[in-house]
Amino acid sequence: MCAPLGFDYLQSHRALRLLADELAGEGFCVIRFDYDGTGDSTGGSSAERLANWMATARSALAMLRRHGLTDVSLVGMRMGAIFAAMVANHDRGIDQLVLWDPCTDGRSYLAEQRATSRLTGGGLPGPEGSLEGPGVVYSAATVRDIERMNLAQCTMPVSRRVLILTRPDRPPNPSLHELAFASETLTRDMAAGQHELMDLVPPLQHLPLEAIRRIVSWMSDGVRSFWRAVSAPDPGGTTVVDWDPLGRAILETPMAVPPVGLFGMLTEPADMSGSAHRPLVLFANAGNHHHVGLGRVWVDLARRWATFGIRSLRIDFSGLGDSPFRENGVPQWTCLKPESFDDILDVTHWACPDDPSNVVLVGLCSSGNQAIESALALGARGVIAINPAITFMPPERENGKPLDPRRRIVLPKDDIVPTFREGGRFGWLRERFPDLAWRARVLLSPKRRSGLWLTELVQKGTDTFLICGDTEIRPIRQGLGAARLRQLHRSALFRLEHLHGLDHALPVASQRALVMQMLSDHVLSRYQTQAPILSSAGPFPDPEQSPSVGTPVAVSAQVAEPSA
Repeated sequence: MCAPLGFDYLQSHRALRLLADELAGEGFCVIRFDYDGTGDSTGGSSAERLANWMATARSALAMLRRHGLTDVSLVGMRMGAIFAAMVANHDRGIDQLVLWDPCTDGRSYLAEQRATSRLTGGGLPGPEGSLEGPGVVYSAATVRDIERMNLAQCTMPVSRRVLILTRPDRPPNPSLHELAFASETLTRDMAAGQHELMDLVPPLQHLPLEAIRRIVSWMSDGVRSFWRAVSAPDPGGTTVVDWDPLGRAILETPMAVPPVGLFGMLTEPADMSGSAHRPLVLFANAGNHHHVGLGRVWVDLARRWATFGIRSLRIDFSGLGDSPFRENGVPQWTCLKPESFDDILDVTHWACPDDPSNVVLVGLCSSGNQAIESALALGARGVIAINPAITFMPPERENGKPLDPRRRIVLPKDDIVPTFREGGRFGWLRERFPDLAWRARVLLSPKRRSGLWLTELVQKGTDTFLICGDTEIRPIRQGLGAARLRQLHRSALFRLEHLHGLDHALPVASQRALVMQMLSDHVLSRYQTQAPILSSAGPFPDPEQSPSVGTPVAVSAQVAEPSA
């Protein structure tokens, strides 16, 4: 299965995992993988990135054949469809090929990336023709290589059977009808649900179940070989993913956390001597995305912090990423479910059985909310929240149930707040008083004021670090008050940073690099008591990022006073 690139990869991850599960249920042996330097894979520093991505796909294909599979099929989505077609074109021995919402050429894909990224302040041409998309930066060499990719380069026949699924909400692409595929084996259908999968965010995002069923049915109908035994591949284990400047290995190990089997990726230095006092850092997936984070932010931080001697675990909450649903849980593919409280408890008690509170919970947006909530419950050693979601409609409320009593910080959306928005009865008031809606939420939930839960965190001894953009700082400021803020600042356990212009999900490379550096400096100062292994560490660029790519951010010091 050849995944898309960039933000498309994050949006489609769960759908491809579900498709793999459904195909496995029909008897197919399925392999999903991350391209070189993407997701959990190592690499990414080479200028030959496109060649390395194609080599990764060919390696996955070779792996299946080594284990006894003769009839091998390929499924590719978006840019992954071009990769799959070109691998098939080169291999000439592919049985079935599925092109799911394919990009027909690299030039049009890059144009989409530029347009999308400009909405968040990125997308501007970098030095020598590099390109920034949401959460990814392509070097000039990679841009040139992608621009040369085109499905029309494939020659007939690329495989015995071909299925092309195109989006019903977009005009037909003439290029797809002119492809030199064998016409007698070509099936065309609609990629139903692709808009809800790729273009929307939680809670509007949905899995394309109809398209998944269509692919499974089409591939099952085309099977021509009998059942056969294959040798099981090595399930994998601890792997060296990097080296620190002193030549010591950084290790990663996939984990299944009981009792549910939550998926996690443990990152740690090979030499753990002297690290007993240090906490375990727990990264939780943001939104509906899996455990790598936009722009691989969690992966890069975990490997960087391992050079400080700090262990970390990147987890997928139940029903997200590679984790299963909880039994009797909310059967929704969405974030901020009440089960996340149980997920954190399971992980902390399993990973730190002697002291489950010896953790630092790190989250962004929805997982920033959960990090704070669980830190309150655990009395965690530390919490780091980036743009934490404070106001939203909890899933249990959407399903007609009362608010989960474990929620301490959420300011639930209700009927009164929309009346202050544009088009509402009192929308005109918001033009004169921009913070009116936030104040209304705080007044309606006085026991959830940020001043209360921030004070409780500090009193419990939890080292608390919040980074907020312009929108996300408002409910926190409204609930603090000047006196409470001064009181918190007198504690060495509290830090609140307001970054002007910070985009919510960190899609801009320069903003992402800045936040990652701030987090690393904080973690190094708080939890690394010995001299750092990586004492000369520089900033956090993307593998191909130039420092001038992206939009600069103005950083304030610790917030001294809330606005009036």
